[in-house]
Amino acid sequence: MGILMAGLAPHPPVIIPEIGGERRLAATRTIKALAELAGEVKEQQPDLLITISPHGPVFTDAISILEQEVLQGDFADFGYPAVSLAAATNSGFIESLRNNSAAAGIEVISLATADLATYNYPNRLDHGVLVPLYFIRQAGLASPIVPITMGLLAYQRLYDFGLLIQQTLAEMKIKAVVIASGDLSHRLKPGAPAGFNPRGKEFDQRVLSHLEKGQYGELLKIESQLVEKAGECGLRPLIIMLGSLQGLSFRAEIKSYQGPFGVGYAVVGFYPPLN
Repeated sequence: MGILMAGLAPHPPVIIPEIGGERRLAATRTIKALAELAGEVKEQQPDLLITISPHGPVFTDAISILEQEVLQGDFADFGYPAVSLAAATNSGFIESLRNNSAAAGIEVISLATADLATYNYPNRLDHGVLVPLYFIRQAGLASPIVPITMGLLAYQRLYDFGLLIQQTLAEMKIKAVVIASGDLSHRLKPGAPAGFNPRGKEFDQRVLSHLEKGQYGELLKIESQLVEKAGECGLRPLIIMLGSLQGLSFRAEIKSYQGPFGVGYAVVGFYPPLN
């Protein structure tokens, strides 16, 4: 029981066939790696898929989880409302995770439809969930999902929350896969979405080096100036996911890394020790 495997997945809508068309060819390695990762997730047949996104309802002092009987989302923000996905969730797990987090002093907000309206957030899954979910659904897995959105908490608190995910899964005897959705630097070259900064490449190399060497705790120590100059969106989701693996001796496998549009796309699988 507990976490079967985990992954880091980028989320550019351009890699969805209906959206990207021929532009997808520039990200071929990313697409192949994501399809491979999705196939591995499907093979695990988890009871639950936990996604961690930077693009849902983000709060400065809390972590949020969408909690609706049926979760739905589409790519209307990118001009493709017909490309949509739906999934069930697990409210019992969300409640237990929220209670365990409260006991640890970490605020977790579960958001139903009325709550989203109060905070003026759209009532749908964001593309940070939808892109990796698209590939996982294509692989043939239809497990319920719990869509978590990172909060702007201190890195250590995010890491601690990740461990609470692991503990809650163990308590409830649920088999799960955890996917951190996030791109690395958005400033890898001139013309990149957030402009160019030469330290963007440095940030990406630092992150991948720490993952490859199993130095997961070092990601919590990356200086804020480097993170800011990189213009990333994946570090906090990654830290939560790594926290969920604390003490499990998972190994990282970097399946691909490229930045064809000036944004760093890393696909990384995390696996338990080989028997």
